[in-house]
Amino acid sequence: MVQKKKPEVREAILAAAYDLFRERGYTLSTIGAIARAADISAANIYVYFDSKLDILLELYEPWLMERIEALHARVRGLSDHDARVRALLTALWHDLPAAENGFAANLVQALATAPEDDARIRELSHRAEARIAEILEDTLPEERRHIAGDGALARLLAAATDGFSVNHADDGAARLTRATVDVVADLMLGRPG
Repeated sequence: MVQKKKPEVREAILAAAYDLFRERGYTLSTIGAIARAADISAANIYVYFDSKLDILLELYEPWLMERIEALHARVRGLSDHDARVRALLTALWHDLPAAENGFAANLVQALATAPEDDARIRELSHRAEARIAEILEDTLPEERRHIAGDGALARLLAAATDGFSVNHADDGAARLTRATVDVVADLMLGRPG
């Protein structure tokens, strides 16, 4: 007999996983712990999700894309290119990694254990990079947009975001981020260092 899926059970799983991922991180949040927090059996989780990675991606994609959209709106509201570039870099390398107790680090932890050929992670990365590339179009002065033309700069910024996400709790991370933002902003704007 096919078990009927209940929306409230699915939502309880997602809420429990979200809390645990924020508190413990992806690696230390087991299916058993998620099940206990959702007040269901571990086996019942697999009625709703194929894996812990599926649960994370269900939570992470809207979380990430909401923040990228908010970043785009914030950058558009700034009139000066220097302020736009610095806001973009600061959001990607400080604000996003620090948000919600370092929630962004969960994807990096999941990447370390996910199969290399998992298309869902690649697709999410491509969507995020494409949005970052669009933000770069609105951020860079016209004479500097060529540096973002092939998507390589968006990929670099996204990869650096992953690195800052892993290290966000380090005491020196904020200082390092500010210094890095200064250097990279000057490079992106074509200023001598």
